[in-house]
Amino acid sequence: MENPRRAAVAALIKQEQDGYANLVLRHALDGFTGTARDRAFLSAVFYGTVERMVTLDHILQKFLQKPLVKLDAAVRAILRSGLYQARYLKSVPVRAAISESVTLTRQMGKSSAAGLVNAVLRRAAAYDLTAEHYSNETERLCVEYSVSPQIAGLLQTRCPDQCEDILKASFTPPPLCVRVNTLQTDIGALEEEFARQGMATRRGAVPDSLYVECRGDVTALKLFKQGLFHVQGEASQLACAALSPRPGDTVLDLCAAPGGKSATLAQYMENKGTLVSCDAAQNRLTLVGGALERLGVACGRVLHNDAAVYNEAFAGADAVLCDVPCSGLGVLAKKPDIRQKTLDGLDGLVRLQRAILETAARYVRPGGRLVYSTCTLNPDENAGIVRPFLKEYPEFRTRSVECVLPGTTKDDDFLTLYPFRTGTDGFFIASLERL
Repeated sequence: MENPRRAAVAALIKQEQDGYANLVLRHALDGFTGTARDRAFLSAVFYGTVERMVTLDHILQKFLQKPLVKLDAAVRAILRSGLYQARYLKSVPVRAAISESVTLTRQMGKSSAAGLVNAVLRRAAAYDLTAEHYSNETERLCVEYSVSPQIAGLLQTRCPDQCEDILKASFTPPPLCVRVNTLQTDIGALEEEFARQGMATRRGAVPDSLYVECRGDVTALKLFKQGLFHVQGEASQLACAALSPRPGDTVLDLCAAPGGKSATLAQYMENKGTLVSCDAAQNRLTLVGGALERLGVACGRVLHNDAAVYNEAFAGADAVLCDVPCSGLGVLAKKPDIRQKTLDGLDGLVRLQRAILETAARYVRPGGRLVYSTCTLNPDENAGIVRPFLKEYPEFRTRSVECVLPGTTKDDDFLTLYPFRTGTDGFFIASLERL
């Protein structure tokens, strides 16, 4: 039988090379033949280690004579995952976390490092982090909340009043939310189907959003394969609701991958009109097309298109959604690899966001609607983009969003969803209309 700890370590090595935790874990699980319990353990160790890596590395380095980054990759991954289990996984006794890590070191052909792994993990597992003396506040935030100095510094500077609350909430993923496919069923019928399978549900504030208590992989359910719902956070669903597309509209989703937003827009359109789903990443368009096909979307076209470059064929649209690429600081709880970002390309990202919004505006007909949204809480990528745009383009004005989640922060019709207030992903939504 496969060893989930070994599979987790192999995935951590791969993630350190490639960076995309969700894709690495998916690949690891696809090739793993263990039990459902072992699969869950593999996932917990992998994701937890990535999530707490800044903290783990800080502690481990105290008991190493040379930099952690200079250790063999497998030994480094074993130390990180072993310390994560010892300090954070309540289901694993500290002694077991250490002994299993030493055994794994030998099994992976690194016997010469077994003594090091044993000694370092024993001391690191017992280390009292609460007694730590930090050189400054940024270092404290980095270590306590396991984020890069750049992320901690940005939140301190740009979100001083919410900084620590944002970081505290980043360890609590929002509950699973799905979007009822109203092209195939209705919310009451889907609630009954989930109930038959022993899954509790509750309705969200956004119409046809549904929170589901599912212990396994919700996408493995027959209901999912039948196209009765798709997985989409309620904050993302709110961005679609803010656009309020109508049956018969021509609607553009300029940054559509992986396809959930486009599917929701098609449902608002009742499959009538024209939905154009675009993305600049050619390899992600298959995800969009597959999602729309599974959900029975007949009004959609999937196109390869750079959202920052004007395409004359898109002019005259009734509604345009630009859910732009961003730093992702609102989804730290769901994408733990973001925590280690240096934000080196942030200035270029802001320029791209501005270009996408300005290009999107050129597609909107008079009287049409435009929504700009992100899953970050960095004001420079949010209101810092939209406010200058409104000054430069006076033919646009803000629109009030009728459906607002409890706890949403509203400023000049701009909506900011802080996870510690809304219990959702962190999100920013600006709904605009052209005069």
